[in-house]
Amino acid sequence: MKHNDFDCRRDGFRMPAEWEPMAATWLGWPVYENREELWGDHYQAVCQAFSLLAQTIAKYQRCIVTAYAPLAEEARRMCGPTVTVVALAVEDNWLRDCGPIILVNDDHVCQMAAAFEFNAWGEKYTPYDGCTKLADDIAGLAHIPITRSAMILEGGSFYVDGQGTLITTESCLLHPNRNPTMNRKEIEAELIRMLGVQKIIWLPGYPPEVETNGHIDGIASFIAPGKILFNLPDADMGEYYQLMLDNRRVLEQATDARGRRFEILDLPVPRNANNYGSSRFCDSYANYILVNGAVISTAFNVPQDELAKQVFAKAFPDRVVELLPVDAISLGGGATHCSTQQHPMLGNLLQNCNLS
Repeated sequence: MKHNDFDCRRDGFRMPAEWEPMAATWLGWPVYENREELWGDHYQAVCQAFSLLAQTIAKYQRCIVTAYAPLAEEARRMCGPTVTVVALAVEDNWLRDCGPIILVNDDHVCQMAAAFEFNAWGEKYTPYDGCTKLADDIAGLAHIPITRSAMILEGGSFYVDGQGTLITTESCLLHPNRNPTMNRKEIEAELIRMLGVQKIIWLPGYPPEVETNGHIDGIASFIAPGKILFNLPDADMGEYYQLMLDNRRVLEQATDARGRRFEILDLPVPRNANNYGSSRFCDSYANYILVNGAVISTAFNVPQDELAKQVFAKAFPDRVVELLPVDAISLGGGATHCSTQQHPMLGNLLQNCNLS
């Protein structure tokens, strides 16, 4: 399907919310070659963290790891028999940003893979040729058709509520390193066409964040229709606090596609976490994932871990809270959400796919 032949709403597709039932979670695997500046001397600890994350996901639903082909056997050994590992060309672990977005058609009980262009967060890392093929690779493995957009977009730069609302950030989507020839209206039109949403809420974002230019999945997320979990630093955290407060104020004044005002639940920020000496360290609980029956985020071995558990339990009262000692992943500038992509249950063919 050519990129201009598809219209999500006209053709009956939508992107489900992340709390809807899942058939699987796709998880990236870390690569050291050409990414040495990310992992430094901690690569083995990073791999161990990813294997723990994979095994934890597999307790609740199928986990499929996409590994750079030369690393696939080692990934299988470390992840163990409960996790499926597939060998692909992808050179990075940040699967949400370069992989496909799985859409569903409720009426026809089928799926479609939406593929956007990827330029490694504004040409920050090379090579990324394998990353640009990941949407095709996953769609092929899952036996679902694919539709394409010519717009550059990372999956971590937006959240949807499954009911027509999308939140994103100006600091990322309007940054000239992504789509310099597109204005806000054109970007909105393409998000509506490709993802089936009706209303887009623009937050200012977080311009000082250099890895992603302020992805939304480090700031705010939908946790239910009309409800948002928000990453709020302590008041003594200077510019970080002020900029997050600017984002929160926009949400306080906004309404969703169905006219609801938002109920906002604040999530703490870890203080004095061990950042392994990395300036890009992602010290945030907000970069979490949902799986069937659980919410999974990072434990930083700081006092705020306990408060974060309490907030997650309030946000998701019917789910087990799993705060995992996987902070080594944060060395790369992202965490669990950045490294994964949910595969919806509705219309999936994964149960018939032998991926090994």
